[in-house]
Amino acid sequence: MRILFVSLLVALLALPMQLAAAIPFFDRLPGFTLLVQGDPQLQEKLTSELNELRKNSSALENYEDPADIAHYERGNLEKLLRAQGYYDATVYESVSGNQIFYSVTPGPQYHIKSLDIIMPAGLRAGFSGLPIHVGDPLIASKVLEGVEKITKYLNENACLLNVDVSYQATVIHREAAARLEYRVAPSPEVHVGQVRIEGVTSIEEDYLLDKVKIKSGDCFSRSKLDAAQLRLLRTNLIANVNTEVSEPYDGLVDVTFVIQERNHRTITLGVGYTSDEGAGISAAWEHRNVFHRGEKIEVESKLNKVKQTLEGKLTIPRFFHDKQRLTASIALEGEDVDSYRSESLTFSALVSRKISKHRTLSGGAELKFSEVDEKVEGAVEADDPDENYTLLAFPLGFKLNTTDKPLDARRGATSALEVKPYIDLRNTNTTFIKNTLQLTAYKTADDWRYKPTLAIRLKAGAITGESNLELPADERFYAGGGGSVRGYGYQELGPRLIEINDEGEETLSDAIGGRGLSEISFEGRFRFTDTWGGVIFLDGGNAYEDAAPKFSDLFWGTGFGVRYITSFAPIRMDIAFPLDRREGIDDRYQVYVSLGQAF
Repeated sequence: MRILFVSLLVALLALPMQLAAAIPFFDRLPGFTLLVQGDPQLQEKLTSELNELRKNSSALENYEDPADIAHYERGNLEKLLRAQGYYDATVYESVSGNQIFYSVTPGPQYHIKSLDIIMPAGLRAGFSGLPIHVGDPLIASKVLEGVEKITKYLNENACLLNVDVSYQATVIHREAAARLEYRVAPSPEVHVGQVRIEGVTSIEEDYLLDKVKIKSGDCFSRSKLDAAQLRLLRTNLIANVNTEVSEPYDGLVDVTFVIQERNHRTITLGVGYTSDEGAGISAAWEHRNVFHRGEKIEVESKLNKVKQTLEGKLTIPRFFHDKQRLTASIALEGEDVDSYRSESLTFSALVSRKISKHRTLSGGAELKFSEVDEKVEGAVEADDPDENYTLLAFPLGFKLNTTDKPLDARRGATSALEVKPYIDLRNTNTTFIKNTLQLTAYKTADDWRYKPTLAIRLKAGAITGESNLELPADERFYAGGGGSVRGYGYQELGPRLIEINDEGEETLSDAIGGRGLSEISFEGRFRFTDTWGGVIFLDGGNAYEDAAPKFSDLFWGTGFGVRYITSFAPIRMDIAFPLDRREGIDDRYQVYVSLGQAF
């Protein structure tokens, strides 16, 4: 089976090349060779940048003759050389068949002979300096960094009505040098007068003014206005916002935010399919401004042959603090798997607080009424298969999230830790603590073909305080399925009891769950076009009777998938194969169709 896995990986790695050949325009461009006389480092840089321009240039689609392409790209190379300070460079191109050869004579690199900043003396005093100095090469990106640094400094330290920074570079050809001058356009310094909100129909105005965080008397700053607009949009209540600034009067300007509210109600419908859980449907309704201050009510239902849920949730932002929110929910759930059948009603309240840009702490309480019917003989007393529980829990959590997108992360990482102490109010001797830790990391090579992303997920869990079979079956850890180890059935990995039939033959029972959990996943993601992508993946995991998670005795699954990339999230279609297939337990493959990446 592992030989099959290696062969599958080789085939999958070749898949992007095969698909590229079928995609119009991908391999139509002629190849090129670029030689820079006497400067291999510049040669490598120009080659890399020309390759990047080829990826993103729609203008090249208008050319078919390699000679026309060579002429067009020669102009690009000349621009790239000037951007690096080579103003006397010459570029020659020649074409042979479907191959272009570029020969570059760069000439001298121009350096900065003098550098000056023209701005009022009172503003100049606190400026720390530029990222470019006299004697440095005249590189365009560095010059623009200087503009950005001056602009940022003025936005943060001055009260200018308008911040306008420009530059002028005077090239001296006979000296291979340049004079560089930055200029700050004259502008009055003003403070904020009145702050108004216009266009509101159902949102309370003072709620939006709190989000703006600009008050009368503040130093005027365009960057603060931009930040205020972004905060208003992030409420998810605003479709569009514009800022109007009055003419100055008595050293003041009035600021008006003209907004357009979004439709605050949304209905969503969804479908999905997995081999182990079958077809499923979901429906949801939400109101994002139910009490006119950004409070949200969500009602969601999900149905498939294994699990049925109906949940209502209320989220209150700014709960006693600007960075704090309350989430209260009620959920009704039914689950019918091979090892147990359960019905539960859960009430919960969770307060989360953002302690920094990427870190969040949470804590709350949860009360769960459940009835669990274990189907596996030996897991419970034969005369009492049904167990009723009233579980009171106090979840505590910490989350770190630096990813760029929640449903299609391409860079960044997450770590989420939850510690959840339980007590059974029906039997106060039953207490246990459920701990879970999940880590993910994403790294994308934007400069490579198909912009591959390496995604890694690691999950560990441990339950302490009770023996395995004393725990409610629906609270134990299980592995296997689309969100766990693809290639294996839902909750099919973990401890199993040995059953003896009437003939004295021993067989394994269905998975009974465990107190320890270990999972690890590797996924390579590729983007062939703006709307189509693919993945190859390797998942491993298992559940254990002991509480300590182990990364040994793992069951492995592998496979590949297709992604249709939408503006909201990718639609994924995966097929997975178990590498440690158990006869009579595991199918030869599993299929998964859903919204969003696997993790």
